[in-house]
Amino acid sequence: MTRPALFPTFTAPRPLVFGHRGASAHAPENTLPAFILAADMGAHGIEFDVQISADGKLIIHHDHELGRTAPASGRLRDWKFADLRALDVGAWFDARFTGARMPTPEEVVEEVGSRLLLNFELVNPTLRPDGSEALLADLFRRMNLCDRAMISSFSPLSLAAVKRLQPRIPLGALWGPSSRWLLRAGWWRRLLDPAALHPQFSLITPVMAARAHARGQRLHTWTVNEPADIARMRALGVDMIMGDWVDRMLAAA
Repeated sequence: MTRPALFPTFTAPRPLVFGHRGASAHAPENTLPAFILAADMGAHGIEFDVQISADGKLIIHHDHELGRTAPASGRLRDWKFADLRALDVGAWFDARFTGARMPTPEEVVEEVGSRLLLNFELVNPTLRPDGSEALLADLFRRMNLCDRAMISSFSPLSLAAVKRLQPRIPLGALWGPSSRWLLRAGWWRRLLDPAALHPQFSLITPVMAARAHARGQRLHTWTVNEPADIARMRALGVDMIMGDWVDRMLAAA
């Protein structure tokens, strides 16, 4: 099976600059204000986290457990969609953002999809497919996203499910230093053959970069916030950097 092209109609100097959860150093993460600000600052794209509610609807939020950025507690997947939407996820960051809500994927596409490339991170703490895969595949079909968006995940089974449902969706394989040893190994990435590799930036070496590019894969990395690290990623030929400080990344990249 041919690996789908990633962002085929978009050309820009490398590395691409993606706001991690939006321009999250300047606005509350994973909210429309953070995504709009990333676009206004000149980012090429944004990364954001997608989870499924108790009643089977997609919502944008990072943490499995509520409480850090929302005035609530418990597992997000145990909450119904309407109750999640009622939570204020902006006030924790600054009073100016009081009233910000968890957006839906459709709202993100409608608000900034014409201005930014999109990296949907599918957050699935169980690793087993949980229904979000089919909902995201349907979203890509309905909103014609395959040429300007991708899906990344730490879950190889979720990515494999997306690939079976819609082979045209470009995929990104995520892993980091704290990932389970089984997921740090390269076997599942070789089987999945994603369009892009998404290792945490401290893991990237010249050999990794060379091998990924030799296979025709892009190399994307996260969360790169310090100018020295941004410069090192650029020197290694990384294709996309994700970070909280969009202005720093644009200045250094």
